[in-house]
Amino acid sequence: MNGLDNLIQTVWPAWEPFSWLELGLLAVSILFIIFSGFLLQKFWHLPAESKRLKSRLKVFRAFNFLIVFAILLNHFILFTDSPGWAHKLLGVVMVIFSAFWATQITGYFIRRRYGRRREFNNEKIISETYNSRLLSLLATVFIIAVALIGIIQVLGFSSLLEAGGMIGIFGVMLALTQASWAPDIISGLIILNSGLVDEGDVIELEGKDDTIAMVYKTKLFHTELLNLVNNHRIMLGNAKLRGMLLQNLSKFASAKGLREVLRFKISYDVPEEKVRACFQQAYDKAAEDDEISIQNDHEMQLRVFDTGDYAVEWALYYYIKDIRNLVKNRQLFRAEILASCAKHGISLATPDLQHITPQSQITVSQNDTV
Repeated sequence: MNGLDNLIQTVWPAWEPFSWLELGLLAVSILFIIFSGFLLQKFWHLPAESKRLKSRLKVFRAFNFLIVFAILLNHFILFTDSPGWAHKLLGVVMVIFSAFWATQITGYFIRRRYGRRREFNNEKIISETYNSRLLSLLATVFIIAVALIGIIQVLGFSSLLEAGGMIGIFGVMLALTQASWAPDIISGLIILNSGLVDEGDVIELEGKDDTIAMVYKTKLFHTELLNLVNNHRIMLGNAKLRGMLLQNLSKFASAKGLREVLRFKISYDVPEEKVRACFQQAYDKAAEDDEISIQNDHEMQLRVFDTGDYAVEWALYYYIKDIRNLVKNRQLFRAEILASCAKHGISLATPDLQHITPQSQITVSQNDTV
């Protein structure tokens, strides 16, 4: 028995019972891991299959696993009377965990207070505004500064020189990397403040192939766009987006709506009256079609856009307010015009180049030689 008692006394210091603080942290971390999906879904109001929710779940669970691991490591393996590196690791993880979720929760309440509520795909969401983004950045900077001071204290850098060295290292890292993050943050604030491009707007990006897309979300460093033609997402840095030539189709200047134009090349042989009758018939049928969202309370405008060597280019102008179905309306309207032209015997194919010379100019004199 004495040998067993001596063995217990030898091993017991490393297996001292958990303190109430350790038990509380373990219990809270394990409960967070188990109910993390339910808690974050209720807090952020995101669907279970959302990528944003899944990424936040991974980070949330990873931090809780680190806390559990650090508590067990500190208690069972490296338990000493003076705080060891495992104890410091636990403190650093707790500070980072608290700072991360403090920024998330603070940003959430700032968006609810200063954000703009809108509807997307029959779902009400809160989008960023200039005020919410700016306040979130200021709150994040303040929380990071407090967390950095807390980490310095946990690591034991109590002297002014050591603390100044840690802050200096952090400042040098920010200075060296500012070219990769500062322009996007500043450009994002400018975009939100100008109001030229808001979430939900349909824009056209000028480039090799003009892209028509809807602004899905303006984030801190980039903007997510939804391509209306291919139905996939595009990610553009805020600085690059601000430097591009783009047209905001949702912010039309007239109460009539967006003035759209479709161009067609028709042969010189087709009379103008026939062309106008053909397009008017197509316009009337399109106005009666529920799938084509044109403003039928305004008359169409048919103009000669160009008179080239091969054909006359006609421009058909009409108004539309359902901007999100812009591509669909163009396709269906073109189909109506194609069917109407077929009925009127008008070809939309570009004719061959022809030069008609009056007969008097091609009469060859009998005295002329070839």
